[in-house]
Amino acid sequence: MNRESGGACPACGRRFAASVLQCAAGDTVGLPVIHGGEAPACTQLPGAAEAARAGEVLGHYRIVGTLGHGGMGTVYRALDESLQRYVALKVIRAAPAAAADTRHVQRLLQEAIAQARVNHPNVVHIYYVGREGKSPFFAMELVNGPTLAQRLEEGPLPFAEVIACAQQVVSALQHAADFDVLHGDVKPSNILLADAGTVKLSDFGLARRLSEIAEQPDRVAGTPNYLAPEAAAGAPLDVRSDMYSLGVTLFEVTFGRLPYAHSGSGVLERLRAHREAPVDFPHPWPDSVPGAWRAVLAKLLAKTPAERYPDYGTLMADLARSRPVALPAAGRALRGLAWLVDLGLANTVREVLSAPLTAASASNSFEPGPGLPLAVAFLGGLAPLLGSLLQSFWGTTPGKKLFQLRIVDRHGLALGKAALAARMAVQLLPIWAGTVLQVCGALGAPGLGQLLGALLLLAAVLDAGFAFFHRRCQSLHDLLFGTRVVLDTGPHPGP
Repeated sequence: MNRESGGACPACGRRFAASVLQCAAGDTVGLPVIHGGEAPACTQLPGAAEAARAGEVLGHYRIVGTLGHGGMGTVYRALDESLQRYVALKVIRAAPAAAADTRHVQRLLQEAIAQARVNHPNVVHIYYVGREGKSPFFAMELVNGPTLAQRLEEGPLPFAEVIACAQQVVSALQHAADFDVLHGDVKPSNILLADAGTVKLSDFGLARRLSEIAEQPDRVAGTPNYLAPEAAAGAPLDVRSDMYSLGVTLFEVTFGRLPYAHSGSGVLERLRAHREAPVDFPHPWPDSVPGAWRAVLAKLLAKTPAERYPDYGTLMADLARSRPVALPAAGRALRGLAWLVDLGLANTVREVLSAPLTAASASNSFEPGPGLPLAVAFLGGLAPLLGSLLQSFWGTTPGKKLFQLRIVDRHGLALGKAALAARMAVQLLPIWAGTVLQVCGALGAPGLGQLLGALLLLAAVLDAGFAFFHRRCQSLHDLLFGTRVVLDTGPHPGP
């Protein structure tokens, strides 16, 4: 058999076309297909037909209908007649030979045990493992929702949903790693969307014990579209291999496509892209996605494991910082009062800093000249600088803290320190106006100082007035820096 002419299943003799291997990049395949050798038995070929089994009873489970087909078998909707509840029943396709049958059972037990070990709210729960004739099966939690792959048919997810999904999947993968389990096949079709925004990770058919991977480095299987470069090469795997697959998944749900442009549709072309091709980020970057998300995806999709996140805790911290926080906009009155408090405090600091030299000048302790007024102006200018630094490092100001206000970007994320400092400097324009007036006066150009001071005060009035009339209560400096002032009533996304 080969990719040009197709071939036959080595187990049952069923013929298949060459297009089966060409289109298998989105399905789970094993080592032979990945490295160009013989195809596995039809139990692993995607899209193999499964006869309708409605009404059939396996153990105490009565099959009601088909939910979907996988690489190893079919998942049915079934009624648990002992507890009168519906479950998802995964039935492994019957093997034609005794040796293959043993492998079937071992594979089934491996998946069920791995999935059962990871008892987590974001992992599909396993209820029962059994066998009826030549059909090994296990029953698991029935999730009343589509897979992430099915949801993607409607287009990319809103960014807030992407982050919520990512946090839950990472929580599940981290819990699995704590129990010595590597999932091995993270992809949209193995992530189920349950009710109330909950996602559940499923299909641990390729799961392995992390502690045993070094002893069996050549056991390679996965889905070519999501397979980490080291996995395809037969190199040792660890949690960072699952991170790579998660990165491909998150890229896809964010932008509605895979992260690499392919010259062909075959499996080998896609595996080569994972090893060699740069990530094809969208250009221009969409306004609906924070720019910081690019760095997270780039780190997950790094070609070598050493360049990815060292552990799930570090990744989770970045996800928390990237999660938008939906908070109500602050009203005009609260914004105005907070601004007046900050302005008053800055002016008080200005007076306190310059008071010693001003008092010395009044007592004739210094000879007249421009040096003393310049020193007074310099000390007064420290006040708005200190205000900007306070905003930058503290993330807020006394006025905003008093009235419980928070500054966020257009996505609801925390601003960087530089943006916070620059924004505060604009808010303190009236203080800068006084400083400019003093400096110009000390240099013998009071007219210029009055002109520049008046322009700064006019800019401050226009900035505040714009916020008063803007329908979303945004000032000119909000539009300049892409910020919003919101009520500080929710969790902080992080620095």
